[in-house]
Amino acid sequence: MNPINSYTSWQPLEEVIVGRAYTPDYFDFIENAQVRNQLQQILSETEEDLGNLQKTIETYGARVRRPDLPNKHHFQQGQMQGQGAPLPPLTPRDWQITLGDRLLRVLAMQELDGLCKEYKQAGGTVISPHGPTGWDENCILNQASASCIVRVGRDVFFDNSDFLRPDQTRWIVDNVLGPEYRIHEAITDGHGDAVFAILKPGVLLSSKHDVNLNLTADFPGWDVCKIWDSSIWAAMEVGKFKYEQSPGAWYVQGQTPTAEFTEFVNTYLTKWTGFVAETVFDVNCLVLDESHVIFSAYNREVFDYCRRHRIEPIISELRHSYFWDGGISCCTQDIRRRGGLETYL
Repeated sequence: MNPINSYTSWQPLEEVIVGRAYTPDYFDFIENAQVRNQLQQILSETEEDLGNLQKTIETYGARVRRPDLPNKHHFQQGQMQGQGAPLPPLTPRDWQITLGDRLLRVLAMQELDGLCKEYKQAGGTVISPHGPTGWDENCILNQASASCIVRVGRDVFFDNSDFLRPDQTRWIVDNVLGPEYRIHEAITDGHGDAVFAILKPGVLLSSKHDVNLNLTADFPGWDVCKIWDSSIWAAMEVGKFKYEQSPGAWYVQGQTPTAEFTEFVNTYLTKWTGFVAETVFDVNCLVLDESHVIFSAYNREVFDYCRRHRIEPIISELRHSYFWDGGISCCTQDIRRRGGLETYL
């Protein structure tokens, strides 16, 4: 059996990678107790939520794999030298994607090397354009994001934007996909998996950021549910978020970060955060099969839509999505689903 096999986002899930955050002890060296405690709380709760996500996925029969963490001693040495903390292996969907029976790695994340080596040793095809001797910063896929690719069986949508240029799309088409695929351009200004998500054939979630898509033409006859109000705004109202303090870039649910913590994040953790005010996490989900989908928070419109289509929405909370700018889809990367290449459009 090929260890790598996934042509869609909805065929029954058999194996998936769930990301990992640093453990709190990686930041024991921070002298400011307020900063240290707030950061360690975020890390502890993030791993707790990812552990619960793993258990939920396993309950439905899929195997869950987790990335490694870097050597703590070397990591702390780098921080004390003022280099800033690199992004943890939290969002594997941004760095790699399974395209049929091939796993494409577009960004360097050494913490995933061990898993990818296992897949290769088991007979799977892992493609890295960065060469056999290491990651080449000058390679054509440098700074690309796998989240800009949406698979619909024989049809593959590429979000040509700042996160995936047309020449990078062409490289993937020429070197990974075969002539049996049909290629579509989808302009969503990056991170297509947070703009539209297919729950099963005929059933599609989209967001207010789909203005440059022509979903009616691309998905004729499908029932499209467009989400205008993200659950993040309700979370901000309930919590203690002060927009003026960090205007839309990141948000810690349920607390107001101290000035010291805000300065620390904006100085040393700039690679961790995005711009969460524009992210619609209600679309960023993981489909287990055509009857079960995992979301990170409750959204009445989304859940009512799912139930109309006989889909059970499952909540696996990610309390700090609004800090990391990573939802359920971002934090997971499917490796194997049951089924093959089919035509849906």
